[in-house]
Amino acid sequence: MYFQAAAWSCSWDLQNSNYIYAGLQNGSLLVFDVRQTVRPVNSLKGLTCNPVHTIHSLLHSSTHLPGVRSVLSASAIGLCHWNFGGAEEGPFLVPQTDNQGVCISLAYSPSSDDIVASYRPKVEMSNMAFTQPSLTPSQVIGQGIQGSHIFYNRVGSNCFQKLGSASANVNDIRLPKKSVIIDMESQNRLFASGDEVTCELILQELPSFAVFQHLKIQKQHICDVKYTHALGQGLLSCLDEDRLQIFCMKLS
Repeated sequence: MYFQAAAWSCSWDLQNSNYIYAGLQNGSLLVFDVRQTVRPVNSLKGLTCNPVHTIHSLLHSSTHLPGVRSVLSASAIGLCHWNFGGAEEGPFLVPQTDNQGVCISLAYSPSSDDIVASYRPKVEMSNMAFTQPSLTPSQVIGQGIQGSHIFYNRVGSNCFQKLGSASANVNDIRLPKKSVIIDMESQNRLFASGDEVTCELILQELPSFAVFQHLKIQKQHICDVKYTHALGQGLLSCLDEDRLQIFCMKLS
């Protein structure tokens, strides 16, 4: 497969498993068809050159546009909505997602159309010239600063509604910050994300962001977080640089 730039993210299409989406370092999005992999079937330029760090294929219901496949992506500027199979393809910047700070994470639940985007503060650069100081190991790794989680819900085919927000301890350097929305049977939906200060995986109820549980992890930097459920229990996995931790959640 030929890429215009390094790939940062990918996602299978939830409507048609023949299609794969890839988000590139230069902000572009490629669409591949596994039935013919010589080249992408579509290539769209992004709104900026910021890397597309997260992609989620959106699940369409009967109330959404028939025949249209949709993707929600995240880069530093915020969230972008892309449509395929229709006259308009995008990307379209989701309103009010570009003024929260630097977007570092995106979680999506296909069953509920719930979305949680995480942000860190923007660094304002002055016009004064300065020299780059030597960095200590802790500065290279990054440290925790206060950011935010913003809860959205998709209403209709192209509308997104903000439903809540909460403060969060995020990393001041690293991108992206992985997170996941957990659909619990007979319970509220949960949002799982890493806390850069306490070195924990925090589970919060949606839409209130009330803390549900603290899970201790081995290291601050989380490479990925995934959730699945089977045989009456849920499995929450947390991957850091050199180990995988799995937490068992009993479903009632």
